[in-house]
Amino acid sequence: MNRIPTKTTFRLSRRVALFLLTPLLLVLTRKARGREAPEGLEEDWIKVDSRVSLVHLGSIDSFDKTAAGIAAAKLMLDALENNNLESAKEAVLTYEKIIPKENFGGEYTAIQWFGEYLLASPQQQKALLKEPLDVEFYNFFAKDNFASLKEYLKRKYDIGELEDRGSKAAIERERFLEDFILFNNPRREEWEKTSKMLDSLNIQPGYTIADIGSGPGYYTFRFSKLVGPQGKVLAVDTVENHLNYIKGVSEKYGVNNIELINNTTDNAKLPPEQMDLIYMCSLYHIIYSTSLEPVKDRFVESMKQALKKEGRLVIVDNGIVEDQTLPYHGPYIAKELIISQLKYYGFRLIDQYAFIPQRYVLVFEHSAN
Repeated sequence: MNRIPTKTTFRLSRRVALFLLTPLLLVLTRKARGREAPEGLEEDWIKVDSRVSLVHLGSIDSFDKTAAGIAAAKLMLDALENNNLESAKEAVLTYEKIIPKENFGGEYTAIQWFGEYLLASPQQQKALLKEPLDVEFYNFFAKDNFASLKEYLKRKYDIGELEDRGSKAAIERERFLEDFILFNNPRREEWEKTSKMLDSLNIQPGYTIADIGSGPGYYTFRFSKLVGPQGKVLAVDTVENHLNYIKGVSEKYGVNNIELINNTTDNAKLPPEQMDLIYMCSLYHIIYSTSLEPVKDRFVESMKQALKKEGRLVIVDNGIVEDQTLPYHGPYIAKELIISQLKYYGFRLIDQYAFIPQRYVLVFEHSAN
């Protein structure tokens, strides 16, 4: 996840987020409470019929640490540091209990995956690593006797000794590790229905696609396969470590249709009128609710000028769910807010999908098309 606008490094305290969002929510609530939209203005009104906030930031991509989550992390750390398979087994069982209650789409399933790997037979381990990207995910965290996974558990859950704890470098390192374990999670397909999302976009061989906020390349490599050798994928992110990882994996597997772009906070740095599709996953909520207006204006304009005449802008983000449904682990935003705002940037909604309650897919064209 980028600074602004990206999904990786900008964090707000709950108090600051509430201060920024309260005026917007009050206006929307006053407009909608007990009143129908005036004739001709239906598209500009959002009916508020839930106590749930229309936008939730929390700490952007992180989530609250719970007692059960900390206990599970301690068990996993013990399993890794002491080769304690009983702790690994207990950690897996703990995650099995708390995932349905605490954490949809977060890191729990990824850490559980590592626990299951430790407990698996050689044949089962081979099955867990049948996909090249899962192999690279494993290699990243398992290198040097699981040094990075141990480090992440210590940093995220404040367990174990770390000499640099609290420093700026330590915070940046934790954010990078958290992004990696969240976005390249081998279990992501299971909870997100990634394949269905991609199928809905009807991506053709030869397309040029920009993956904005690419992170460590979860979608970048999937787009690369879909567009084929005649197509191109631009991995766009402000975090160089993410781009360096994509570069390393591309070179290892001979992937030649990925180009890396280290963008700025107000410019996607895309070439003009070359994109068949611009894709942003779990990113626009940050642009919507934290970017200064001039920054947001310039960033959206940089995407608009990069699209071909019939190019599409795809926004995937986390939606509001009913009370009995576990929400996405981190931020969310009502899709109506995005649809309404992009209309004033000159985009019109042409399709929308939701393959799970917690996540929606919005497909836009520029209204001049």
